[in-house]
Amino acid sequence: MDPNRYSKNRDIRPDSGWKILQAVLTLGLVLCGLVGIAVHLFSSESRPTDWLQWLMASPMNMVLAVVTLLALFVFHRYISHLSNQQRRSASDFPVYVMMLLGAYFIYQLLTTGHW
Repeated sequence: MDPNRYSKNRDIRPDSGWKILQAVLTLGLVLCGLVGIAVHLFSSESRPTDWLQWLMASPMNMVLAVVTLLALFVFHRYISHLSNQQRRSASDFPVYVMMLLGAYFIYQLLTTGHW
Protein backbone atom coordinates (compact mmCIF):
# COMPACT_ATOMS: atom_id res chain seq x y z
CA MET A 1 0.00 0.00 0.00
CA ASP A 2 1.33 3.40 -1.01
CA PRO A 3 1.84 5.66 2.05
CA ASN A 4 1.31 8.80 -0.07
CA ARG A 5 -1.96 7.55 -1.46
CA TYR A 6 -3.99 10.26 0.26
CA SER A 7 -1.43 13.05 0.07
CA LYS A 8 -3.53 14.82 -2.55
CA ASN A 9 -6.17 15.40 0.14
CA ARG A 10 -3.86 17.01 2.70
CA ASP A 11 -5.00 20.55 1.78
CA ILE A 12 -8.71 19.80 2.21
CA ARG A 13 -10.14 21.46 5.30
CA PRO A 14 -13.52 20.73 6.90
CA ASP A 15 -16.32 23.19 6.31
CA SER A 16 -16.75 26.01 8.76
CA GLY A 17 -19.74 26.25 11.04
CA TRP A 18 -21.15 29.04 8.88
CA LYS A 19 -21.10 26.86 5.73
CA ILE A 20 -22.79 24.03 7.61
CA LEU A 21 -25.49 26.43 8.84
CA GLN A 22 -26.02 27.68 5.27
CA ALA A 23 -26.34 24.10 3.98
CA VAL A 24 -28.86 23.18 6.69
CA LEU A 25 -30.89 26.33 5.99
CA THR A 26 -30.83 25.61 2.25
CA LEU A 27 -31.95 22.03 2.82
CA GLY A 28 -34.72 23.18 5.17
CA LEU A 29 -36.08 25.74 2.72
CA VAL A 30 -35.97 23.27 -0.18
CA LEU A 31 -37.82 20.65 1.89
CA CYS A 32 -40.43 23.21 2.94
CA GLY A 33 -40.90 24.12 -0.72
CA LEU A 34 -41.36 20.47 -1.69
CA VAL A 35 -43.79 19.84 1.18
CA GLY A 36 -45.77 22.99 0.31
CA ILE A 37 -46.06 21.97 -3.33
CA ALA A 38 -47.11 18.45 -2.33
CA VAL A 39 -49.73 19.77 0.08
CA HIS A 40 -51.20 22.02 -2.59
CA LEU A 41 -51.15 19.45 -5.37
CA PHE A 42 -52.29 16.40 -3.42
CA SER A 43 -54.65 17.85 -0.84
CA SER A 44 -58.01 16.19 -0.38
CA GLU A 45 -59.77 19.17 -1.97
CA SER A 46 -57.68 19.05 -5.13
CA ARG A 47 -57.88 16.36 -7.78
CA PRO A 48 -56.42 16.10 -11.29
CA THR A 49 -59.86 16.96 -12.70
CA ASP A 50 -59.72 20.20 -10.70
CA TRP A 51 -56.34 20.97 -12.29
CA LEU A 52 -57.83 20.42 -15.72
CA GLN A 53 -60.83 22.63 -14.88
CA TRP A 54 -58.48 25.38 -13.68
CA LEU A 55 -56.47 25.07 -16.89
CA MET A 56 -59.59 25.36 -19.04
CA ALA A 57 -61.19 28.09 -16.90
CA SER A 58 -59.69 30.95 -18.90
CA PRO A 59 -57.43 31.47 -21.89
CA MET A 60 -54.92 33.19 -19.63
CA ASN A 61 -54.46 30.00 -17.61
CA MET A 62 -53.76 28.07 -20.80
CA VAL A 63 -51.26 30.69 -21.96
CA LEU A 64 -49.60 30.61 -18.53
CA ALA A 65 -49.28 26.81 -18.69
CA VAL A 66 -47.84 26.89 -22.21
CA VAL A 67 -45.37 29.65 -21.31
CA THR A 68 -44.28 27.70 -18.22
CA LEU A 69 -43.74 24.52 -20.22
CA LEU A 70 -41.85 26.46 -22.89
CA ALA A 71 -39.64 28.10 -20.24
CA LEU A 72 -38.87 24.70 -18.72
CA PHE A 73 -37.99 23.32 -22.16
CA VAL A 74 -35.72 26.27 -22.94
CA PHE A 75 -34.04 25.97 -19.52
CA HIS A 76 -33.44 22.26 -20.10
CA ARG A 77 -31.93 22.92 -23.53
CA TYR A 78 -29.74 25.66 -22.04
CA ILE A 79 -28.49 23.39 -19.25
CA SER A 80 -27.80 20.44 -21.56
CA HIS A 81 -25.57 22.48 -23.90
CA LEU A 82 -23.23 23.95 -21.30
CA SER A 83 -19.79 22.82 -20.23
CA ASN A 84 -19.49 21.08 -16.87
CA GLN A 85 -18.30 24.18 -15.01
CA GLN A 86 -21.07 26.36 -16.45
CA ARG A 87 -23.63 23.63 -15.76
CA ARG A 88 -22.71 23.57 -12.07
CA SER A 89 -23.41 27.27 -11.65
CA ALA A 90 -26.57 27.20 -13.79
CA SER A 91 -27.99 24.22 -11.93
CA ASP A 92 -28.12 26.31 -8.75
CA PHE A 93 -31.10 28.21 -10.20
CA PRO A 94 -33.70 25.47 -9.45
CA VAL A 95 -32.35 25.24 -5.90
CA TYR A 96 -32.84 28.99 -5.44
CA VAL A 97 -36.38 28.73 -6.84
CA MET A 98 -37.20 25.94 -4.40
CA MET A 99 -35.71 27.97 -1.54
CA LEU A 100 -37.90 30.91 -2.55
CA LEU A 101 -40.96 28.66 -2.61
CA GLY A 102 -39.99 27.26 0.79
CA ALA A 103 -39.70 30.77 2.22
CA TYR A 104 -43.11 31.63 0.74
CA PHE A 105 -44.75 28.56 2.25
CA ILE A 106 -43.17 29.24 5.65
CA TYR A 107 -44.44 32.83 5.48
CA GLN A 108 -47.89 31.52 4.50
CA LEU A 109 -47.83 29.07 7.41
CA LEU A 110 -46.82 31.73 9.93
CA THR A 111 -49.30 34.36 8.78
CA THR A 112 -52.38 32.25 8.03
CA GLY A 113 -51.76 29.06 10.00
CA HIS A 114 -51.95 26.73 7.00
CA TRP A 115 -49.99 26.00 3.84
